Amino acid sequence: MFVDFLQDGGDPNKPKNLKFFFYQRVFLRVAVRYKQVYAVFPRGYSKSFLAVLSLMVRCVLYPGAKLFTAAGGKSQSASILKEKVDEICRMVPAFNREIDRRPGKGTTETKDKCVYKFKNGSYFDNVAANEKARGGRRHAGVLEECVGIDGKILQEVLIPMMSISRTCMDGTRQKDEALNKGELYITTAGYKNTFPYDKLIQVLVKMVVEPGTAFVLGGTYKIPVLVGQYEKTFVQDQKRDETFNEAAFGREYESRWSGSIEDAFFRGDVFDRNRQLL
Repeated sequence: MFVDFLQDGGDPNKPKNLKFFFYQRVFLRVAVRYKQVYAVFPRGYSKSFLAVLSLMVRCVLYPGAKLFTAAGGKSQSASILKEKVDEICRMVPAFNREIDRRPGKGTTETKDKCVYKFKNGSYFDNVAANEKARGGRRHAGVLEECVGIDGKILQEVLIPMMSISRTCMDGTRQKDEALNKGELYITTAGYKNTFPYDKLIQVLVKMVVEPGTAFVLGGTYKIPVLVGQYEKTFVQDQKRDETFNEAAFGREYESRWSGSIEDAFFRGDVFDRNRQLL
């Protein structure tokens, strides 16, 4: 509703450039209102777009917020961030006016680093998913394609970055504020018996025992097809391809996590990651 208001000023008859599908409204609402969110969706689900939009909404609504996004590679996260911010600012110019783009004020866009500072003191940037990020401090963050992030880095470097709560404009800290220590995991499905999968189960359990603090979302290719994001024939062609792999299709388009043989001496995903066809 806030993003709608930024476009039409409360006039429902005024045309809007950014029109949400119902599932996108649900995603955005959950991403902003819960501390821990784990979303497993196929490609073409606009999950990266919505994740960056959630960062921009939080920066506007929470003055002084320090947010970040991280992916497997720093240049990858910078590329995703710049592309989505440009797209959002083009569709909703009100967001562009909230960003402080004056020279020397901290907003930068380079190959490996993107920092967007807002006029109310908030900012968000991309962080490297490695040891160099150790010691940084943020209030919340987006873990993009977390199946590609090393579990040790995620547990020992990225999550501890969010240990400090935001200082409000009156000088107090509200520990129950949804922004504080907000972890938004976004990914396509990967392999079981890995840290990202264990984290998914942890958030799911927390969603049951502590409702209102955690939320798990998931979906298949059928929803983007239903709303017209991409055509059904595209998925059918994937299945008819001679190189079709049922497990890979399940991960990429049906959000099914691939399992390993129980009690196996080695995990199957170790071989899959290192197999090369000469």
